[in-house]
Amino acid sequence: MNKKVGKMTLSMALAAVLAFAPAQAFAPAQAFAAPATDISGHWAEKVITQWQEKGLISGYEDGTFKPDNSVTRAEFVIMLNKALGFTQKGNVTFSDVSANAWYYDAVAIAVEAGYCAGYEDGTFKPNATITRAEAAVMIAKAKELTANTEAADKFADASRIPAWAKGSIGAVSAAGFMTGRTDGTFDASNTITRAEAVSSLDRTMEKEENEEVKDAVVTKDDTV
Repeated sequence: MNKKVGKMTLSMALAAVLAFAPAQAFAPAQAFAAPATDISGHWAEKVITQWQEKGLISGYEDGTFKPDNSVTRAEFVIMLNKALGFTQKGNVTFSDVSANAWYYDAVAIAVEAGYCAGYEDGTFKPNATITRAEAAVMIAKAKELTANTEAADKFADASRIPAWAKGSIGAVSAAGFMTGRTDGTFDASNTITRAEAVSSLDRTMEKEENEEVKDAVVTKDDTV
């Protein structure tokens, strides 16, 4: 056989194999990542593991999750979008969010969902760590909760909760989405950790699922 013809035949055969090969064979490696190596015994181990199994969140390339690390604003909107199933994109006008940024689509979705307003200077600050107060405001807006300043007054540090976040903090607390510290404070100005973010957002998912089930139940003559 002519060597040139033989090479061409082999190339065509390989191309045919690749064209009809299962898509899973080319899935990203992280899609099949094992559970994180650094969450054993952590208070949020169960919920983090569940989120990883569902593909809602991934760890780092070294196999860790770093549950106590802070979360950036970009990372948080990605998590919130996934938790509540938001997918529609809006028009991004933030001066510091470029169209080729890895988080652009997530921010666009957050804008359309109506929970992401940014700052007065027109920025979003995607790489800045998000505080517990900011996280509470985003969750409250995403869930369309009514402001509840009275519920925020129960925290020992209520006087230190910023006015722009007090109603949202009270709302997410009353709804059971976010909890305070063991010392009775909410710790609004501190950053939210990866473990805290997953736990809080998981509770919003549970509430939604329970509400959907409740809406679907029809009772008649004691029969459900």
